[in-house]
Amino acid sequence: MAATESKRASEKNKIKHVIVVMFENRSFDHMLGYLYNDSYKDKNVDKKNINRSPLGHPFEGLTGKETNPDNNGESIQVFPIDKNDKYAYYMPKMNPGEGFMNTNFQLFGGLNPPYQSGIAPNQGFVRDFENKIAEKYFGDPPLKKKTTSNSNSSSHPTKKVYDKTYDHSKDYKNENYKNWYQHHSPPTSGIEIVSKFSGTAPKDIMGMYTPDLLPILSNLAKGYAVCDQYHCSVPSETLPNRAFMHMATSDGHLYDELKSYSAKSIFKNLSDHNHSWGIFADKLQKPYTYSFCQDVADNPTPENCFFGTFEDFKLGLNNGTLPDYTFLEPSWGSYGNSQHPNYDVAAGEAYMLEVYNAVRESKYWEDTLLVINYDEHGGCYDHITPPEGAVPPSPTTQNKNGFKFDRFGVRVPCILISPWIEAGTVYRTKSETPLDHTSLLKTIEVLFDLPPLTGRDAAASDVLDVLTREEVRKDNPMEGIKPPVADASVKIPNHASQIVRAQADAITDKINRDSGAQNTTPAFHSDEEAAKYIHQES
Repeated sequence: MAATESKRASEKNKIKHVIVVMFENRSFDHMLGYLYNDSYKDKNVDKKNINRSPLGHPFEGLTGKETNPDNNGESIQVFPIDKNDKYAYYMPKMNPGEGFMNTNFQLFGGLNPPYQSGIAPNQGFVRDFENKIAEKYFGDPPLKKKTTSNSNSSSHPTKKVYDKTYDHSKDYKNENYKNWYQHHSPPTSGIEIVSKFSGTAPKDIMGMYTPDLLPILSNLAKGYAVCDQYHCSVPSETLPNRAFMHMATSDGHLYDELKSYSAKSIFKNLSDHNHSWGIFADKLQKPYTYSFCQDVADNPTPENCFFGTFEDFKLGLNNGTLPDYTFLEPSWGSYGNSQHPNYDVAAGEAYMLEVYNAVRESKYWEDTLLVINYDEHGGCYDHITPPEGAVPPSPTTQNKNGFKFDRFGVRVPCILISPWIEAGTVYRTKSETPLDHTSLLKTIEVLFDLPPLTGRDAAASDVLDVLTREEVRKDNPMEGIKPPVADASVKIPNHASQIVRAQADAITDKINRDSGAQNTTPAFHSDEEAAKYIHQES
């Protein structure tokens, strides 16, 4: 016991500041599945070294043989994205389905339990994307495809939906799958499709980034620690997951209909216990997180707490005012760097490197834990079925769909960066509770002696035992590495992005709370229009 307490005290003493930068809508396999598997470029690579880091840590990545069926029962295999493809940094060429119902179909082949028997898990990504491609405009019903008639009529023994041992890749045309194709369709998104690049095909959802395409994310993952069993908190879309990141609850919401939340946030929790926080956006003066968390927006900003732009964040690094906890937002919208599909992934790589360099070159480097994560999977393929057993936030919340918040979301990338971390670390918690967004809240709570916000973060495990080194590293694994650049000829139609409109709605929420009015947010035709409203009204 004494040794354990001494180790925990040592871990806590190493870190005085936590910085989290959260990107948008990418799954773990989509971004990092090939991290420790070079067989996509060298077929003669030693199979014993596939999916194992230089430290010998096992890595739950891709084998390259993972498949999904399309609507005809044809097997679509994962493939490395071609760096010479004009749309390489805009894959999968349009925004996939990302809501709770889409996610359920992607994972379990159905909308609600009991799910279709005989269908292996994680087999609905291609079909869901195929349905999304078929949507011509807002509200358009999915196009139906004829199923193949030359299917193998034999059926395999009944399998549980969580059975991961069944080799489904050679048996998509059995009776169970035929019935699934004929009677189980993916849900329509209900969200306007604003861009669909030429040649978008169902197979594109199985396109995976390789380390050479993502040199910043991949080298940070290899140079420090990558979490290969980190899940988003909700098997659904953006705003509920961001609520879990800030509040360890989404107040029972599964979709993006709520644009700001009244639950107590980690920022208020820090202020209540005399700790400082900062919220900074890449472009806008007032980050979305500021208005997203009503207890931040509705109260005076405490002393030594800050919000502002990325330049303000860098100023804090230089003048000695970095808060205890800092949350960084990318710039939203079609020409931002959030990496939301199907916007420019390369721009996010550049922002990621800028954040890293700013922290590493500051006096705070040695006592800071920098975290890069993603809010949700955004409909992108991952081969791991999310575990059950998540502790529901307290008080217990149940969505109208019957979901009890007792299952985690799809895996998303999470990178832990500190000179106290050994290069080549694949980090997994020793706890029986999987890592999710609330594990970062738990880490902050442990570091700064804060009470938990809900039952979810109370049950979460922190990540401080990733700090295994006795001395800080002096090397820089990012030295000389430059971010990629997307094809400049690719143009996205001008529109008001969903999250920019959501931020504008959150501003309107704030105005209405202050005035008692019932104003509605104006309609926007571009991100510029929405940003102007946000700037003027916030």
